[in-house]
Amino acid sequence: MVVNISQNLGLNIRTRRKELQISQEELARRCNIDRSYMGQIERGTANPSLAVIDAVAFALAVSASELLREYHAITAKPPRKKLK
Repeated sequence: MVVNISQNLGLNIRTRRKELQISQEELARRCNIDRSYMGQIERGTANPSLAVIDAVAFALAVSASELLREYHAITAKPPRKKLK
């Protein structure tokens, strides 16, 4: 399954939110954004600004880089072989 950066971000946010046992609505309130927008972020259908990512990271007590982790590893393609 190919995961893009938005989907990866959303999966990491959802996972951490559930670890903390807080609702999507509560997380959105802590970040001062609409609950439906938080849902879009978690589904990977929105492209939040760095300010929003930072607010979410703060609310989840993690770094922004942690929310973005593994994107490169998931999407990196192996180098192409040179044709002779």
